[in-house]
Amino acid sequence: MTSGRSTTYQTCVVLLLALAVGGCGSDAPSPSAPAGSAKATPSAAGSGMAMTDLSVVGCAADDPTDEGELTGAWAGNDTGVYYIRQVGDCVWWFGTEVRDIELGPTSQRGFASVASGRIVGTQVDLEWVDVPLGYTVNGGGLTFIYDEERGELTLAEQRGGRLPFGGTVLTRIQPDAPSSATPSATPTP
Repeated sequence: MTSGRSTTYQTCVVLLLALAVGGCGSDAPSPSAPAGSAKATPSAAGSGMAMTDLSVVGCAADDPTDEGELTGAWAGNDTGVYYIRQVGDCVWWFGTEVRDIELGPTSQRGFASVASGRIVGTQVDLEWVDVPLGYTVNGGGLTFIYDEERGELTLAEQRGGRLPFGGTVLTRIQPDAPSSATPSATPTP
């Protein structure tokens, strides 16, 4: 397989998985969310964190060219890379540590996950699930806190799942700023 073909395939996988996850949204709370948490309400876990409505189906159509603050590539402290897209307050990701993706085979060495959710202030609430590209099988709910100054997402809470989620800190690796940001003036020497 050529390098260009691999990159094209990986891009297609990311887009298709993001669309598939987005299609799973509804107005009902997720199975891993505390009861009654479809709108911003305190969690039953007593952490004081609020759960938000995670339905992101309509967001992609709102303004598909919008690129929010979180859009870009993030390195996880679990050796994975998370490709995040934010449109308005909606967030999607494709995360993987599979390095040489083979077309077709499932259960390749490493994990591969998709997630969707929302950002409210600095809190990012997501529902995630492993996909069969990797060999892990898990899923559940996650709450990350975004630290813009440090360029980090830090795991604050996990809901459900049979195993702990691996990435507790995601650090922005690309881009340094959202690609939609443009300089307001050309600096003079």
